[in-house]
Amino acid sequence: MAPTTVGIAAAAKAMQDEGLCDQVKVSGLGLPAEMVEFTLNGCAPQFALWSFVDLGYLTYHVAYKLATGELQGVEGETFEAGRMGTYTIEKDPTRDAGLRVLMGPFTVYDASNVEAAAK
Repeated sequence: MAPTTVGIAAAAKAMQDEGLCDQVKVSGLGLPAEMVEFTLNGCAPQFALWSFVDLGYLTYHVAYKLATGELQGVEGETFEAGRMGTYTIEKDPTRDAGLRVLMGPFTVYDASNVEAAAK
C-alpha cells in the first residue's frame, strides 16, 4: 500500500521486474498517467486518487466564502459547496490548532478507466 505516485509506481515496477505480479498486488494513491502499465498488467489492479477538478471546486468555495465573510472558518461550521453538497469544518487531529475540510471519497481506477483518465 503506497501513499504516493512515486511509491506505488516504484513498488509495482519492482513486482513487475521480479515477476511477482501474480503473487503480490500493489495499491495506494497514484496518478493514472503513471499507473496505466501497472494497472493493465495486473501489478496494481486498482488504485485511487482524489479528483483534481473536485478538489479545485471545493477549494474555490471555501476560499470565496472565507474571503467574503460568508464562512467564519470555525470548528463545527457547515457550508454548501455547490454541486458537491454540504461540508463541515472540523478539527484536524494532526495539528494542535488546525482545522480541515475533508473532501472524500477518492476516485478508484482500474483497467476499465485508467487509460481514459491518463489522457
